[in-house]
Amino acid sequence: MKFLVLAALPVVFSAVAAAANNCVFITKGHVTTLQGNCTTDASIAVGDGLTMNLNGFTITGVDPAGDHFRGGVIQKNGGTANVTNGTITVSNLVDVCDGGADRLRGVLFDGASGSITNLNIVGIHQGAVLSGCQEGNAIETRNFGASPDTIHVAIDGNTISDYQKTGIVVNGDTNGSVTNNSVTGAGPQAFIAQNGIQIGFGATAQVKKNVVSGNAYSGNGGAASGGVLVVAGPFYGSDYSVGDQIDGNTLSGNDIGVWLSQIDESGNPPTTQTNVKAVNNVISNPGLTNQLPYQAGVADQGDNDKIINNTISGAGYDASNPCGCMFVVDASSPFTNNVKVHATK
Repeated sequence: MKFLVLAALPVVFSAVAAAANNCVFITKGHVTTLQGNCTTDASIAVGDGLTMNLNGFTITGVDPAGDHFRGGVIQKNGGTANVTNGTITVSNLVDVCDGGADRLRGVLFDGASGSITNLNIVGIHQGAVLSGCQEGNAIETRNFGASPDTIHVAIDGNTISDYQKTGIVVNGDTNGSVTNNSVTGAGPQAFIAQNGIQIGFGATAQVKKNVVSGNAYSGNGGAASGGVLVVAGPFYGSDYSVGDQIDGNTLSGNDIGVWLSQIDESGNPPTTQTNVKAVNNVISNPGLTNQLPYQAGVADQGDNDKIINNTISGAGYDASNPCGCMFVVDASSPFTNNVKVHATK
């Protein structure tokens, strides 16, 4: 293994910042319902305890006059909320890189529990094509102290494409259920190393029955992309992510189908058990496009992880290639500890 290192009256719903926002919602009880397609130039905040029903309509984020869009198109900070049933996109955003809370997202739950379901999230990126800015996540749930308790978020049945960095992110003190989503990357491209689904920095998640494709980086710079990525540990400044289950997903055309990267402060595999299961996944890649070069069906850095009953195929993971850079399963000492690999097909 190579060492690879890796944001019921009609009302205009309030935005996180003052906004040019023509999005009209009607709120009845605990449901606020969008009344038509609309645009906003700042994040739209979901009220606490509410379900935001987009009602089949589209919200488009645009740049404010003389400035640029920041944060999530839809955003919930703390408490609980649900967002469902519509399309979220952005249009013609300038290519300006931001960090922290200002990073571009489609939906952002920061310290908030709830659900994000049945959305079409498309085109969450800056510029006419993909930017190299490390932002543009379609869905991001995170908790780095915003909530004193572990947040719980269900992310189910969403169709996600044309994102800049990552399709779905579950980070920090978060328990995520990531199920039945379609996440489609841009395919081999040299702008940015995209990832399909990321579980990171101490989060725990059940990642099941998703279809994730086209996360492939063909540029220079020593990077690779993952279909499902687990990234955590002291090397990355976080706790380990323990007990994640990556089960029954279909992963195609990703540099690394399932990438488990959990390492200690020195970059070595942990002696703390991470107990991640990557089981029953169908993983394929038709050819070598990464320029490191490095591609693997499953790559593991952890302790006591289990890689069982995965079907892995395609020339992109052909271990017999003379480059020595492609693997069906890359889980070799000294890069991982106590891994169990069985019944790979």
